Amino acid sequence: MELPEVEYLSLTATELQDPVSPTEEETIILNVGGVNHEVSLETLSSKPGTKLSNLSVLKQHYRPTKKDYYFDRHPMIFLAILNYYRTGELHIPLQFCGPSVKKELAFWQIDETLIQECCWINYHEYQEQKESLIKFNAFFSNDENIYKDIEDTKCPLWRRLRLMAWRTLEEPCSSLAGKVYAGISLMMVLLSISIFMLDSHHILDVRPHDGAWNLTMSLFGTSYEEYQDLQDHMSGKHDNASHAIGDDVRFNLLHPAVEILNFFCAGFFTLDLLARIICCPRFRLLVSPLMCIDVVALVPFYVELILNICRPEELYKQSVFDFLQLLQIARILRIFRVAKHYTGIKVILYALKESVSEIILTIVMLCIAMILFASLMFYGDNVYNESSKIEDIMIGCWWAVITLTTVGYGDKVPTSGIGYVVGTVTAFCGVLLLAMTIPIIVSNFLLYYAQSQSDKKKCKTKKPEKEDDCDA
Repeated sequence: MELPEVEYLSLTATELQDPVSPTEEETIILNVGGVNHEVSLETLSSKPGTKLSNLSVLKQHYRPTKKDYYFDRHPMIFLAILNYYRTGELHIPLQFCGPSVKKELAFWQIDETLIQECCWINYHEYQEQKESLIKFNAFFSNDENIYKDIEDTKCPLWRRLRLMAWRTLEEPCSSLAGKVYAGISLMMVLLSISIFMLDSHHILDVRPHDGAWNLTMSLFGTSYEEYQDLQDHMSGKHDNASHAIGDDVRFNLLHPAVEILNFFCAGFFTLDLLARIICCPRFRLLVSPLMCIDVVALVPFYVELILNICRPEELYKQSVFDFLQLLQIARILRIFRVAKHYTGIKVILYALKESVSEIILTIVMLCIAMILFASLMFYGDNVYNESSKIEDIMIGCWWAVITLTTVGYGDKVPTSGIGYVVGTVTAFCGVLLLAMTIPIIVSNFLLYYAQSQSDKKKCKTKKPEKEDDCDA
């Protein structure tokens, strides 16, 4: 099928105007949004392929009574478009919104890539922000398809109950039970973290021969005599075992009250994990980072419990089980399960996720600067200076990181004139390095946080009866 040829301006103004009211001037009147613009035909015909250079389109908008061509479009943006016809350069004023300009350019059939470089960054920024906000909303939006079977009476009762339980566990604002459970979870997380921190302090330790010590041992089903045999086995002595076990700090135990609380927390999180596994509607949710954190946080507790019951001597000597103690740090990460229901923390985490490239760039630049200035400091500070504290380049790297990040512990400092010069340059470069990269991460956070607050206000405006739902 042959396409009809488009007729572009090649007529005079007299032929284009209403035949009843011809004009001798080679100009026409364009009325855009109520604002008249007088422009020559030569100017319009200089941009073939655009709307105003198309004769058939212009005839459709001609008003004989007013002898003009009316377009109900944005009059202020049209000034920039008309200037493009006159000068050949497309400049967009900064006060106009990107989507509005995009629609106007599409209407006038002008390619947006013709925008000059000085205006392109500001114009195109809106599109990047729009795409980022779409991803942001999609990331935090709830998958309602998961819960569509709750209201379906044809769905098996067991599946409906599982979905209701999962919604209670994952979406606190969905019901009163969810809010209550979220509050209990928060208290249990804080209690677990408190026990983890206090466990590192001797204030809650009980020593052998203390009354509470026997009670703590009984929690593991171990008698005092069994622990005496354990001490004899490890020390190789059988005399005065009672005195030795009392002086050995390795045999100090947690206060029984704290140990009971520890058992209670572990039991709560175990039941919580089992409930999530049973009620989880989709397998991919089982391998989420928060589920992995729950598993890793529970492993050290149960390993230590089993060893206390079966082979307690393994807990009081260096072995591979020492590594499991490090996994207890995962208790602290449980706070993210509760924190995910709070907007500010979610925005911070998402901003960091979207700023990975900037963070990597910062680290790379920091490593390059670290190696460079560490080498300069090592060779510069050791020139005729026997009292230099930068014994090697590795120590110089430590000094460079502390200086570049403007921390300045002061444990390693230059002691020569050349070292002072290198230190000054290093500090100055550190400030520039952080000033160039960190604002990018901050701008991402401000963008996403402003969007989250805007969505929250919209939600409250549209559904005032469900204000609590906006919190998530």
